[in-house]
Amino acid sequence: MTSIPRRAAGALIVYGVGVTFAFLASGTPGGDYDDEAIRSYLTSGHWPAAFALAYLAAGCALALTVFGHGLRTALGGALGDFVWGLSIAGTATGVVGVFVTAGLDVSMSEGGHAVQTGVPHPVVYAISEIGNLIAVCAPAFFTGVIALVWAVRGPMPAWLRVASVVAGVCGILAPLFFTYFIFVLWTVVAGATVATARQPRSSADPQPSLV
Repeated sequence: MTSIPRRAAGALIVYGVGVTFAFLASGTPGGDYDDEAIRSYLTSGHWPAAFALAYLAAGCALALTVFGHGLRTALGGALGDFVWGLSIAGTATGVVGVFVTAGLDVSMSEGGHAVQTGVPHPVVYAISEIGNLIAVCAPAFFTGVIALVWAVRGPMPAWLRVASVVAGVCGILAPLFFTYFIFVLWTVVAGATVATARQPRSSADPQPSLV
């Protein structure tokens, strides 16, 4: 009977909650254009928070590799390797995207007055939006595919299988924004379900089983 390590379950929660918190708390410009929001994001008083939250998001993105490794072990074979590759891609794009967005504040802090006053706000918005898509939506895309694979091939309760399919589609469609929060809710629910599942007593190194 296939089982998922609890460390993988915890990593899924860390990824979903941590990246989302950092993304929302950082106030990176995106969605509808708001000149005041861009001005606030670029002020020198916001730089320390932007740097700290960028590293938080990057660190939480690394949790995807732990989740992917747990599923790789559980699924095994080519399918496990496929999931592992998706988790690596999700982590890589997440970290790169974080630093693309945070690079706006870095460029302002290091470039001085010429950069702070010379870069048009629409350009800042465009770079930030691109960074957000890479940092948040690209990892959600890869993890959404993982959720679909897990739902099809992994043993789990029927309700979680249905939820994983819905969440997988929502992760893939994360650029629509509202679907992303459904996906994040799944990371918490699925992670908590695995973490609290009973452990097989017969195993020398028991791991939680979903069924």
